[in-house]
Amino acid sequence: MKSTLKKLCSEQPWQWHRYINALLFAYREVPQESTGFSPFELMYGRTVRGPMQILKELWTKDVDTPEVKNSYQYVFELREKLEETLEIARENLRKSQDSGKHYYDRKAVNRKFTPGNKVLILLPTDHNKLLMQWKGPYEVEAVVGINDYKVNVSKKSKIYHANLLKLYVERPPEAVQVAASVEEPAELDEFDGEELLELGDLHKKEGVDDVKLGPDLTEDQQKELHDFMGDFTHRFSDVPGSTSLVEHEVHLTSDVPVRSKPYPIPFQARESLKKDIDSMLKMGVIRESSSPYSSPVVVVKKKDGTNRVCIDFRKVNKITVFDPEPMPTAADLFRRLTGSKIFSKIDLSKGYWQIPVREEDIPKTAFATPDGTYECLRMPFGMVNSGATLKRGMRKMLKGMKNVVYYWDDLLVHTETFAEHLETLRELFSRLTKANLTVRPSKCILGTDNVDFIGHSLKEGQKGLLLENVTKILNAPRPETKKQVRSFLGLAGYYREFIPNFAAITAPLSDMTRKGCPNRILWGPAQENAYQTVRDLMSRDPVLRLPDTAKEFILRTDASDEGIGAMLMQEHGGKPFPVSYASKKLSGAEKNYSTMEKECLAIVWGIKKFELYLQGVKFVLQTDHKPLTYLNSAKFVNNRIMRWVMYLQNFDMRVESIKGSDNVGADFLSRVCD
Repeated sequence: MKSTLKKLCSEQPWQWHRYINALLFAYREVPQESTGFSPFELMYGRTVRGPMQILKELWTKDVDTPEVKNSYQYVFELREKLEETLEIARENLRKSQDSGKHYYDRKAVNRKFTPGNKVLILLPTDHNKLLMQWKGPYEVEAVVGINDYKVNVSKKSKIYHANLLKLYVERPPEAVQVAASVEEPAELDEFDGEELLELGDLHKKEGVDDVKLGPDLTEDQQKELHDFMGDFTHRFSDVPGSTSLVEHEVHLTSDVPVRSKPYPIPFQARESLKKDIDSMLKMGVIRESSSPYSSPVVVVKKKDGTNRVCIDFRKVNKITVFDPEPMPTAADLFRRLTGSKIFSKIDLSKGYWQIPVREEDIPKTAFATPDGTYECLRMPFGMVNSGATLKRGMRKMLKGMKNVVYYWDDLLVHTETFAEHLETLRELFSRLTKANLTVRPSKCILGTDNVDFIGHSLKEGQKGLLLENVTKILNAPRPETKKQVRSFLGLAGYYREFIPNFAAITAPLSDMTRKGCPNRILWGPAQENAYQTVRDLMSRDPVLRLPDTAKEFILRTDASDEGIGAMLMQEHGGKPFPVSYASKKLSGAEKNYSTMEKECLAIVWGIKKFELYLQGVKFVLQTDHKPLTYLNSAKFVNNRIMRWVMYLQNFDMRVESIKGSDNVGADFLSRVCD
């Protein structure tokens, strides 16, 4: 009917409504797909004489003359014909139903639950009864029928059909207490090219001779480090070990195997792929598989011209239960490094490959190659919870150990004295030995006073920019498309805490990425000025002090007609040094605030920005707006300021008034928007 109406509307766009009756008349002789007969035939027991029948008679000149019958004969034959037609229609309908059921049941799974199982129930959402969502988990109390179950929902027993239930997969609890934290986006040096290798040569090529030592170490200190490395020679290897600390588990929301069509592999890459497969088979990293799961592999070119082969687990990841393993933030890691003078950076050898996959989950890691299907015995890169499993293993290994921080598979040992440093290294490598983990020698540096960690350069309590990343920013070509602008802003934005008012400076560039702007950007003086300003500020090698929670913090704020700024500082040697910068452009409504309101807004916003450092400690608030020094004693009629003052009562601060000429940093942050 829909296709017929569509055709009618296309042929008669202005008069289609006049042909509705004729269309319905012609539609009477259209057979129903399941029964094979039109409803008219099943109702009246005779063939419809519609437009098609009339057209046939006109073309063939063959017109059936109706046979004259008495009433009894007509009714008797009509009844027989209706019975025969009904029987044929029922048979056709049964075949159609069997066919439909066959195709529907190809992916159907019989759901069975037992009392005590935890399940999710498909229920209406809280905001719209027409929308459904999985809620739970709830516990199954009893089996009522073949497909019905009694479930305890909010302390009430209700009966649900199996179609409305789904098994809830619960991650095994850990007997460890951790503090929840928000996981930050991937850092610049989170993974390097080597870590993305899924397949590669596993023969040992590196040893203790490839480990770098700090350039400022004395001969005695170097000898002690060489003796230390000699005691743990077996830990320094580019061949990954196999730990028993943790196993990688893959919990899926569906029991239906996921299969993906293999991607075509270029002929020139197949030989190297086969060598990698053979090498991993010998090392026990993979094995041949007959798993119903199958993920494709993809081959990409590395910078050195060789091939990188990775497994595409996206379909498996879509049905994987997410593992919310917490990860320390970069700010928390840098806070722990305060006061440290000697560092050692240690990188695990292909950290993912050192963790085995749980036996029952190995088939879920299967991947297809031109030479067959294989499955991973070690944790592969690319699975949604691989990073969480690695973090959990690192947390277990380092539990209770001081002077060691980790980020993914990078470990950083930090101490004040060399003796303490050597003792910490021995304790760490004893734990690595117990866990059967290896570290990559060429990426290890021991006993240095200057180290690169999480995209920053650390030295003597200071945090600076990583030269390698700054060079990339300075050598980046001028963006021409939206994608290139986003890439440039993403790279430069990682160091926004070093650049006063980064958001306002880069506003002309970020505005070009808005929806509705052309893909090829229109480069003008404003964009050129923003581009060059960012490059210039990066090239000046700005330095921040690592926060020392034992010292008092100083917060300076200021406001202008266009923006507000804040600068967190601490005194070192009797002089204040910046810990971090922050700034914000005012919205249209905020620009209408009075001077007092803007200055107070700058204070509230600055405290919220650095609340992690200021909550629960005494700090100094410095402002060049003298009336704000009476925040704790003055009576304000303005309701907005009163609400802000009540919020500030939660903090133990001493307000100081300074000259505007002394408030250079925060003043610049607020006025650079002008």
